[in-house]
Amino acid sequence: MIRRHRLRHKIYFIGLIFGLLVLYNEFLVYEIQAFRWSVRKCTDCVAVLLVADPQILGYKNENYKGSAWAVWDSDRYLQKTFSRAVRYAQPNVIVFLGDLMDEGHIAPTEHFLIYKRRLADIFDTPDDIMKIYLPGDNDIGGEEDMVSSHIHERFNYAYTQPDTLVYNSATFFKVNRLTKSIPAAPKEAFLNDYAERNTTNVVLSHMPLLFMPGTFVQNVLKELSPQIIFTAHEHKAMHMSLDTATDQLSEIWILPPHQTQLYQLRLDMGDIHELQIPTCSYRMGTHHMGFGLAYIDTQEKTLDFTVLWLPDRFNQLWIYVWGLGASLFIIVFFILCGICTNTHYVAYGRMPA
Repeated sequence: MIRRHRLRHKIYFIGLIFGLLVLYNEFLVYEIQAFRWSVRKCTDCVAVLLVADPQILGYKNENYKGSAWAVWDSDRYLQKTFSRAVRYAQPNVIVFLGDLMDEGHIAPTEHFLIYKRRLADIFDTPDDIMKIYLPGDNDIGGEEDMVSSHIHERFNYAYTQPDTLVYNSATFFKVNRLTKSIPAAPKEAFLNDYAERNTTNVVLSHMPLLFMPGTFVQNVLKELSPQIIFTAHEHKAMHMSLDTATDQLSEIWILPPHQTQLYQLRLDMGDIHELQIPTCSYRMGTHHMGFGLAYIDTQEKTLDFTVLWLPDRFNQLWIYVWGLGASLFIIVFFILCGICTNTHYVAYGRMPA
C-alpha cells in the first residue's frame, strides 16, 4: 500500500513538471520575449507594425501524416505572437508585406476562401487600426511562374483597397515589382522640399528594391520620391540606404537577431532608407523570426525602427520531445524498480511453519 502511494506521488510529480513545461512553452516564453521588446509612446508620430511572409500553410504541400497538427500549431504561433505585438506596440497602421499564404498562387477558390478566413482569425485586429495588404509571389505567382491575372484579381477583390493610402502625416504607396505597377502620387506629396513638407512618403513592396536596382526601381524613386521603403521576401532583417546625390548605396547592414534596441534614422539628409522585414513564421527555414515596428515622425524628420524578435518555436518543440522522453524513462525506471522490489520480497520472505 505504501509503495502504491509512493508510485502515485511520483507520477503526480512528473505530471506537475510536464504541466509547468507546457505553461512555459505556451505562455510564459511569449510574455518573457515581449518584455524585451523596445516600444515607446507615439503621440505625434505614426506607429507602423510590419508583418512579412506569414505564409500560412496550405493543403497541397502539407499533405503528410500529422500535417493537420503542423498547420494548427503554425497558426497558433502566428496568432499568439501577433496578438502580443499589437497589444505591446499599439500601432496606428498594420502593413502585411505579402506572402500571406504559402499556396495562394496555386489554390483553388474554395481553398483560397478557407485561407482568407484563417488569416482573419490569426490576425484579428480592432477596426480603428488601418490595415494595408500587399500580394507576394506566393499569393499571385511571379517568382518560379508567371503572375496569373485571374489569381491577382482574386487577391485584389479579397483585399479591396486603393494603392495609395494616407494616415495622418504618412502617405503609403503600394508598388508591385511582380506586375511592374506603380500608383500615381497625389500632388500634395511633392509641393515643397522634404525639409519643408509635412508629409512622409512611404513605399511598400513585397520584393526588395534598392538591393536589386533597375528601370522599375528608378521609376519608383522618380515618381514617388520616398523617404522610406519597407520590403520583405528575403526572410531577414536588413537596412539599406541610398545616397540620392551619388545614386549609390551608402549603407548595407543586417540587423543583429534578438537585439531589441530602437534604431533612429534621419529622413532629411537626402538618403532613402529601405528596411527589409524578417518573416514572422517559424516554418520558413530560419531561427530568427520577428515583426517590424516603425515610428514615423514627420515633424522631427526621424524614423525609429526595431524588430520585435520572436521565440524559436522549434526549440520549444524539442523541449517537449526531451521532456516527454525523460518522463517516459523515469516512469519505466520506477516500474522496473517496483518489479525488482517485489522479486526481492518473494525471494527472501519467511517460510511457512
